[in-house]
Amino acid sequence: MKRLFTIVFALLITVASHSQEKTIETESVTLDNLIMFIVEHYNIQDDSTETKNITFLIETYGDDFNLEDKVILKQAFKLLAKSVTEDDLISIVTYSTINGIALSQAEATDIKKLLYVIEHPKSSVKTLEDDGIELAYEFTKENFVEDSENSVVMIRIPNRESEVANSETNNKKNNTRKKSNVLVLTAITLLPEIIAVIKD
Repeated sequence: MKRLFTIVFALLITVASHSQEKTIETESVTLDNLIMFIVEHYNIQDDSTETKNITFLIETYGDDFNLEDKVILKQAFKLLAKSVTEDDLISIVTYSTINGIALSQAEATDIKKLLYVIEHPKSSVKTLEDDGIELAYEFTKENFVEDSENSVVMIRIPNRESEVANSETNNKKNNTRKKSNVLVLTAITLLPEIIAVIKD
């Protein structure tokens, strides 16, 4: 009886310690260094036989990315899709302006899904959340894949808020100029008629 109790106790400790071993590796990279990061960290010829379960946590600063950021993100994900296997999984969670899950555990080689999220970040998020960073870790824990390398890669896009604000200000100025130009053109067009009425 004592031996049976010892075996059950050892089994419980093993199960408890195994369930606590859900280690999630965290990496952080700026958008400017993303392509180099992918080259250094993800290579299909690596000696590692572990599959990968990667959650990319991408900073958003508006409803969409600017053209330069889209190009970098698309090129990085195209490179990544060539550097991983079909068994690897990728999820994309956004944070900052848009907080939510944009892509839930797709095959890492499914480039169409990855590029769609980059092209349409706001419409890819079905449910907006309060905190995208916390959401990414909760999501990764809930979708933890045993015997895989589970990681969260935070992609920071610094100093973009001012660019968005400046472009909105410029758009407003352009709209005001267009309206005033229309008013001037209308006045010039009506000027001969007004002069004719005054003369009569």
